[in-house]
Amino acid sequence: MASGRLRVAVIGAGSAGLCSARHILSRPLTFEPPVVYETTGQVGGTWVYIEAPGDGPHTHSSMYRDLKTNLPKEIMEFPDFPFDRSLPSFIHHSEVLKYLEAYTDNFCIRPHIKFNTRVVSVYPVIGGHEVSWRVIARNQEEEKLEKFDAVMVCVGHYSHPYVPEIEGLRDFQGQVLHSHFYRYPEGFSSRSVVLLGCGPSGVDIAMELSPHVEQVFLSHRGPPLTWTPPENVSMVPPVVSAAPNALVCEDGRKIQADTLIFCTGYTYHYPFFASETRHSNVFDWGFLEDEDVENPDLGKGHLPPLYKCLIHARYPTLGFIGACKIVVPFPLVHCQAQFFLLALEGKCPLPPPEQMLSESRQELIKHRASGLPLKYLYRLGQNQWEYNQWLADTAGLEPLAPVLRKLYEATRNFRGADPLVYRKINFKILNREEFEIKKEAEV
Repeated sequence: MASGRLRVAVIGAGSAGLCSARHILSRPLTFEPPVVYETTGQVGGTWVYIEAPGDGPHTHSSMYRDLKTNLPKEIMEFPDFPFDRSLPSFIHHSEVLKYLEAYTDNFCIRPHIKFNTRVVSVYPVIGGHEVSWRVIARNQEEEKLEKFDAVMVCVGHYSHPYVPEIEGLRDFQGQVLHSHFYRYPEGFSSRSVVLLGCGPSGVDIAMELSPHVEQVFLSHRGPPLTWTPPENVSMVPPVVSAAPNALVCEDGRKIQADTLIFCTGYTYHYPFFASETRHSNVFDWGFLEDEDVENPDLGKGHLPPLYKCLIHARYPTLGFIGACKIVVPFPLVHCQAQFFLLALEGKCPLPPPEQMLSESRQELIKHRASGLPLKYLYRLGQNQWEYNQWLADTAGLEPLAPVLRKLYEATRNFRGADPLVYRKINFKILNREEFEIKKEAEV
């Protein structure tokens, strides 16, 4: 690294980028003020609602008009910046955006953001044992190259839809879209709609559509629902092929439908690392040079080899903040950003790159053996709490309060029992260990 204060680029001004910038600014003796690159004209990332999204690759937000959080605000917030306590536990997406805007201004981050600026290339320059970074970014007026000691990639993973291949789909005469582009139910009135995928977005959209459409089919491979859906919502096996006026399920059943919505999640997408932007002295993103180890395909949603889901195993001055899935995101990026910065400062020593690369390779091999898709490699779920604790213990950070896990698990149980009503529940955190459920009438 360069001598003196370190210069760090932050790519993205969503929750992860804002949190990263906030913690860089809190360390003025070690770091210069960050340079935050943001493609759009405002902070918030995916929490910025776009009423009429285009169907191209530059629609970042996946918000739909009436979306409310599926986690209570009491566990969503950054540990050092609470939500307005007068709000209900499950809040409209616009309140989350207000919260991120307030966070931005409270920590004086806005002056360091380059809005309407797209990062087109990121590459390292290797000199001896040190690696520095070059970032090429473009706005409406110019393209500019800047030099940095480290880069924090904070672009999220809700902007590039994953759409599986369906045999015959080109012949299907109905409407086809991904949930990324869904905004409100009124436009689907009197239709027969198939939702492929029964995750949070699939269930939410099915419940929104139910009062407006003739029939909703939730198509998925998972276990039967443990709750009773509306009368016009049915469960069917996965759609595997399409005909002009019908969709065919795995069991051969044909569904007469005029709309197919993919609720199939998202892929990781880092176009600034694309091969055409690489330079001759730039690295190989593969795990190892071994021919028997498949190089991950970024286009299919996998990340470069990461140490602890966070730091590039070969180039530890490159961090991916908030790339983990199925987590409580704001507390997690709060831990990740500080861990990465402490590592840059030398206050949290990392293993040698060879060891980090070996660990990431073993993680990949173990994941493959589980039979799960490669895109689920950094899906934490219940493992997030142990992971957050490891980050805190290793870096000497204050650990997240145990009550967050308890409230997360309680919310999961309520949501699984009845996704139609769980958002009416309100919670109050009493201390680091306990919470209580508040009656709806008290709010």
